[in-house]
Amino acid sequence: MLVAAIFLFADYFRIKNSFPNGTFIGAVDVSQLSRDEAVEKISNAPISAFIRDVTFRNPANSAESFSYLPQELGIHVLPAETVDNAFDLTHKENYIRDLNKRLSRETIILPASFAPDDDFTRQALADLSQKIDTPAMDSAIILNEETGGYHITPDRPARKLLSDESLANAKKRLLKGETVIPLAIDYYGKPKVAEAILRAAPPVYRLSAFTTYYGAHDSPNRIHNIKLIASWINNTLLLSNEVFSLLDIIGDFSEERGFKEAYVITGGELVPELGGGTCQIGTTLYNTVALADLDVLSRRNHSFYFNIYPLGRDATVYPGQVDFKFKNNTGHPILLKALATNRKLSFRIYGTPTGKTVEFSNPSIYLLDENGSYRPASLKEVLDSDRPFRTTLVRTVKDAKGNVLKEETIRSFYKLYGDKTNVPIKRPEPR
Repeated sequence: MLVAAIFLFADYFRIKNSFPNGTFIGAVDVSQLSRDEAVEKISNAPISAFIRDVTFRNPANSAESFSYLPQELGIHVLPAETVDNAFDLTHKENYIRDLNKRLSRETIILPASFAPDDDFTRQALADLSQKIDTPAMDSAIILNEETGGYHITPDRPARKLLSDESLANAKKRLLKGETVIPLAIDYYGKPKVAEAILRAAPPVYRLSAFTTYYGAHDSPNRIHNIKLIASWINNTLLLSNEVFSLLDIIGDFSEERGFKEAYVITGGELVPELGGGTCQIGTTLYNTVALADLDVLSRRNHSFYFNIYPLGRDATVYPGQVDFKFKNNTGHPILLKALATNRKLSFRIYGTPTGKTVEFSNPSIYLLDENGSYRPASLKEVLDSDRPFRTTLVRTVKDAKGNVLKEETIRSFYKLYGDKTNVPIKRPEPR
């Protein structure tokens, strides 16, 4: 009994000022070392003995993780802090419990304390901001028109990496020996199109469709311009009460935007200009919009009538002067689909079924006579004359039961029939 007491007494004073057997800080064995001895040993150990890498992680999305070698962040061990923390952890229980652990030959592995280099870490965070900083992303709908299948993508707010806060997180975690650092990210700027809106009323039911074909003499430049603009309109999503402006979509008629020269009507003549062919976009889209009974805010007919368009139902556009605009009045999102080939242009509008049907009457034609008055005329008389004429027709909207909801009179005025040989051409169109 006396021998055991002497052993315990001696062991108590020995272990009081040193680490127990089986104690490691990282991969460094500090068993039976005093504080000073442990500090010296840790100071001389390579950084790889304590840490392999450091991972910055988005707390909201664990898949967004970015790992760095300690050298890339200028990380170094803090020997004194490391030993103090380790000593406290190995001596926090009473002597008898500590003795039982040591007698059981339990291995104790403790973390080191680290500190990053501010400049190195700030540079790493600056690189990360290139990946983290993103604008708000709208929810979108991907529709397969052939099968009717669709997929709705999630929305995402704008976000920005907070470098100062992320650096503070790194210092705090590394001091505790932790190697996974939560990034501080500010989420702001809500997206315009929320996923919940599209899921509540997915625009996957076709409300209308309309197609126009190119003329026999249409140039490759004109068709190129039509394809270009159609590609910008395709998959446009409009929320309830949102206004669509064709000129906003087109932007500047410039070579930088990809436009080529083709005929446009300017000053009563056909003149090759950048963007020629845009009016076929306006006309085709106007008819699609009218058939879906959307609210047309701005529409003007051409000064010349071309027979590739339905008589009295064309729409011209010209930057700074004439726009085609409409509003989504359905109460739900709508999706615009566009397709331009080498022979035709098509638009389709998808939304929530309204049960409405839309019909156009045949146009009534009035020719300007020698007395300056308009008189009823046939299309043949218009073709035979070189005189201005006008048209009227009625667009009728009915509900699902066939009841008339509204009737709209559409009026158009034309100076000439544009497909005749007497149409003034200022200069030839590039081919």
